[in-house]
This record gives sequence, C-alpha cells and structure tokens, in this order.
Amino acid sequence: MKKRLIALLLAMNMVMLSVSGCGLAGDINEALQSEDGAGQKDPAEELAEEMARDAKSVVPDSQGWIDSDIRGYFKEDTPVSLKDDFAAAANKELYLQGDLNGAMIEDFMRRVHQKKRALLNDASVTGPDIEKVRTFVNLAEDEETRNVLGVEPLRPYVTAIENISTTEELYAWITDTRLNPLGVAPASVNGMARSEVEPDSYFVSISMPALMLGSSDAYFSVGSQSLMKMDALEDKAERVLTGLGYDDAEITGILQKNYQMEKILTGMQKDLSNEDEEDVTFTREEIEFIQGSYPMIRFLDNWGFGQCGRFMTDSDYVRKLDNLCERNLEKIKAMCLLRYVVDGGYYLDVETHDFFEECDQQKGVTPIADRSSEEERHEAMIFDQLLGKTPLEGALDAEYVRKYVDPDSYDRLYGMTEDIINEFRIIFENEKWLSEEGRQACLDKLNEIKIHVVYQDEGDYSDLQLLEAEEGGNFLDAHYAVSRFDMMKRAEMSAGRVNRDAWSPYMYELSTGQTNAFYYAQTNGIYILAGILEDPAYYPGMSDEELLGGIGTIVGHEITHGFDKNGVKYDKDGVNQKWLGEEDQKAFEDATSKVAMYYLSLKPFSGSGPYNGTNVQGEATADMGGIRVTLALADKIPGFDHDKFFRAYARLWATQRSLDEERGYMAGDSHPLNFYRINVVLSQFDKFHETYGIKEGDGMYVAPDKRIAVW
Repeated sequence: MKKRLIALLLAMNMVMLSVSGCGLAGDINEALQSEDGAGQKDPAEELAEEMARDAKSVVPDSQGWIDSDIRGYFKEDTPVSLKDDFAAAANKELYLQGDLNGAMIEDFMRRVHQKKRALLNDASVTGPDIEKVRTFVNLAEDEETRNVLGVEPLRPYVTAIENISTTEELYAWITDTRLNPLGVAPASVNGMARSEVEPDSYFVSISMPALMLGSSDAYFSVGSQSLMKMDALEDKAERVLTGLGYDDAEITGILQKNYQMEKILTGMQKDLSNEDEEDVTFTREEIEFIQGSYPMIRFLDNWGFGQCGRFMTDSDYVRKLDNLCERNLEKIKAMCLLRYVVDGGYYLDVETHDFFEECDQQKGVTPIADRSSEEERHEAMIFDQLLGKTPLEGALDAEYVRKYVDPDSYDRLYGMTEDIINEFRIIFENEKWLSEEGRQACLDKLNEIKIHVVYQDEGDYSDLQLLEAEEGGNFLDAHYAVSRFDMMKRAEMSAGRVNRDAWSPYMYELSTGQTNAFYYAQTNGIYILAGILEDPAYYPGMSDEELLGGIGTIVGHEITHGFDKNGVKYDKDGVNQKWLGEEDQKAFEDATSKVAMYYLSLKPFSGSGPYNGTNVQGEATADMGGIRVTLALADKIPGFDHDKFFRAYARLWATQRSLDEERGYMAGDSHPLNFYRINVVLSQFDKFHETYGIKEGDGMYVAPDKRIAVW
C-alpha cells in the first residue's frame, strides 16, 4: 500500500517533505481501525456505562441550563423546573421512557421508512411505476444473485473503455449513452440552473469531471485529508480491478494516469463563478463553432440537452479538448475507467458494497455508522441512499401520498401557510430596522412566494426499463438505467420554460418523500413534504396549538430563510440577483451578529469549549422568526392555550444523543443544539415569560434589553 501511494505521489510530481518519518494514510487508518473485539462487553452493559459517563458531562451552563440532549442524565428524582430549564422540564418524561434515539426528526425518518417498506410489501398497491420501484429494490436486496455475479456486471463497461485505441473510438464511447450511462467525459454536464439573463429559461453547465481528490489544490500540495482520499480510492480500485483480472502493476498504472490527467485538467479550466453569465454562456451554434473536432454537440444531443437555449462553459477549455484527447488518450481512458469503478462498486456484490462503505468510514469520507439497528441502517440505505438519490423516488412518493396522507390535510396546511405569510406582512410592515424601500422589497417578495404542500406533479416513467433478475437484469444495470433516466429528464426540463408553480417528481432534491420542509430560493417557494407529516409535527385532528407549535413553527422558520443573508441573493421570481438595499442588509447583519455573540458565550457541556456563533446564527435567527410569526397568529385564535403551544414546540425538538454525537453535532451542524433551539429561542418572547410567570432570577429569564430575536 505504502509503495503504491508513494508511486502515485511521484507520478503527480509532488514534493512531500512531510511523508518521511511521519506515516502515510495507510498507517493513519490502521491506527484508527477498531481492535479485534476480544473481551467485548455485553452491548446493554456497555451502553449503560457510556450513558453514565456521558451524564457526568452534563453540567449547568452560565444560564443554569443542562444539555438535556445528552442521553442518560435524567432519573425520576432529577429536579427540573419549567421556569429554570424549559427544555429539560418539558421533555423529562419523554426522556425517561428511553424510546428516543437521536432527534425527534430522526424518529420521523424511521417511521417514514417503515411506511415505505409496508407500501412496497402491500400487494394491493399496483401499477407500472410502483412495480419499477419494486424491481429496483428487489435487485438491490437480492444478495444471492449479486454475490453470484460478483464484479462481472461491470466488466462490459470496463472492457468498452479498455478497447478504445483511437481518438475517434474515444469520441464514439463518450457519446454512447448505453456504453457510457454515467455520461463520463473530459467535459461533462454537471447541472442546470436558471438563467439570470433570460429568467424564463435554463442554462446547462458543462465542465471537467469532478476531481477524485476534491480540491484542485490537492494535486499540488497534498495534506492529510487528500492522503486519506487517495488511500480510499486505491483500496476501492484494487478491490474491483483485482476481481476483473488486473494485476498490481496495471492497477497502479491506472491510478497514476488518472491523477496525471486530473492534474492537467486543474490547470486548464478557469473558475466561472465570478464571471458574468453573458460572458460564459453560449448558444448551441456557438458551442458547435468552438468545439472543433470534439463531439460536444453530439454528446449533448444524445443525452437530450441539445435543445437547451444556452450552455455555460469555459470556451477556451472546450477549444482545447480535441488536442487534449489526442495527446492524452491513455490518461483519459484511465480517468473514465476509474470513475466507473468507484461508482459501480456500491452496486456489485454485497461484500464489495460493504467494503466500499467501510472504506469510506475508515478513511473519513463518510461518518462512522450510528447506533441504529442493522434493520434501520438497511432501510436508510434503501430509501435514502438508493431511491432517495434517484428520480425513481418520485414514483414511490406518489403512492406514499395516496396511501398515507389524509386529503383534508392539504387544505389545513395550505391555509395555515397562507395565514403565516399574512402575519409576516404585518411583521415587515412594522419592523423598525427596515427602511421604507427595504420594507416594500420584503413585501413584494413575500407576495410572490409559491406554496407547495405534499402533492408533486404526476410523473411519467414509461421510458425507464428495468429487468428483474429472472429476465437477466442485475443491480448495476438497473442503477445505470436509472442514471440515464435521470439525465434525460433533466435534459427535458432544460429545454422547457421556468415554471415556479411546477413541482417536478424527477428532482429528488425536492422529493416530497423526504422528512423535511424547506424554503427553495430558486423558486421563491415554501415546500411542506409528506415525509414530515408525523406526530408531533403534524397529524390529522391535532389542535391549533399543536399545529402551530409543530409544523407551523417549521414553516415560519423556512419562510424566514427567504429574507436572510442567502435569501437576499434571490429575488421574488427566484432569479439570482440581490433585491435588498445595502443599508437594510447592514441592519440585518448587525441584528444577527447579536445572535452570533450570544451563542459564542454558551458552553453546553463540560469540555465543549465556546460555541461557534457565526456558524449557527442563520438557523437560530430563523427559529426565532418561526416562533415570532406563529405567536402573532396565535393572538387571533380565541382561547389559545400557550402552554400547550410551547410544550408542542419543545417536543418537536426533543433529542437523546451520546456525548460524542452531541459533540459532533455541535462542531459541524449549522443548527444549534436542540435544547438551545428550545431554551434560547423561547426565552426571547414576552408571551413565554407571561405564560409561566418567569421573573428575574429564574433560569429562563432574559431581560427585554438583552433579547436577540431579529424579527
């Protein structure tokens, strides 16, 4: 391993002074691997000891609150008070039950997975679309067939690349959607976006393929993270290519050529992110002129993108492609081959899939698996990692909504969202820090928000053909078929006009099957997804207090994002252009800086260090916006029970994690720790203080002049 890694570094012409005497990525990861498990304790005993240890780290912060997210703190006689630590007191009984693993939202996800599994197993749910979902899942879960086939399903795709001997044959392979189902090429389609120049149209972005090491800097100065990625890539390539009959020297050669090619590409294409769209987008005719002998138009036409109005790319890069391919044929072949190996390994035999997953975890590419059961992890893999990242999820979503969503819920949720938007109008009209111009700009954008609740548009999956195992199908070919379908549906969209009322079932980024609700700046739309309609966020027949304390605060939170530092980048029509004046932006930043400073003063548990306030200020501000607008709406409901509302909100963010999980969440997530989402947010509001008679000296008391709510 070490010799091969050094050979790869030398092939990239890198000087690594730090390599000598300090250990390479292989040594680092060998140290990180777990021991052989000899003498392991009973899991229940081990968990009890861990909980006891973690509980010792739960100490009151400067406000007198404890991190009640950390599992194991509560006992029956643990003293808590709503006036001193609302998050702990409101959720104590729930935590004592011991049923919550992670955050309440994670529990929603587990329930949604269970419903999706039940739907797939329900023989009464029929139709060509859901049968395609079942075929895909059956191929994924048919471990016996996958194991018998091993790496063989990948062989024809690898062989097709190896058989390329001329530039013309390379071009034929690049433009063949059957042999090249991932659309891999020296210039690939990497997305589409709404045009700023022609706001009713899209442009397609064309650029070099994503680099295996991520950052282009890694090809000139390798750090520890790059070494880890190289090590992971080497292990994956060796696993699959050895199975296909490649020897060690051939595998090293492929890796070397790939890195050499990627290093060449990093110096060829300029960054277009700061360029004006008019200068870096081109018509089909202009692309045809600058492509030379390189088959860019043929590639785009075969994938269906040829009818898009404009294409964003580096024109100098496109002009050089023909010469690049002639001079670097073997390196380009290695680059393309390696991408099929790295992508395909997850869809081959189960051992190879598990090896890839374990490799990612050991090398730090993905987080180590959580404490969820094996069944829960499997369901997450099927419904989140596989279906959840394909347009095929839209077919499952349509049946999910029909089976599990009460039709009357649409009217209630849509009406609630309209009411929340109306309350935001009043908030904006009376917000003191907004200028008159800023106030009107906010109102104009608010008036144009599109409301999307649960129901996506109907999809057409007739072009997607999947074969069952008995018909000669396999999981890898199914993955490639779905990848082709995905690309071609996006191509179809790129040729159309922008429609903010549409909710495409093919865009899995907006899938209603997710456990989420969100504001999407590119459409200026609020989306309430079917996957979040779980108790306590929402259930049919819930009271107004529970409705507003649950899904209502989430919707208010998300709409607030339309007016934060990211929301100001997109106007009322979803076009990427600023619409709020500099004076108002400065006033907003001044207000949110107080939020950042407040969190900077918080130390939630022993050894946590200070909070990164800048990292969470956006989400914390949105949390406060969600409470502000729903409290305003509550004032119009006769006999509204505010205690019930605040408790519903607290239950929504109930969480039980290990200390290590809490530490990782604090370090990496842009949302505050959940007990702060409860305590910090609620303590900003008069109505909360009034409801519980909170006075100076109580833990939940915050003096009016010390409160940080922005809206």
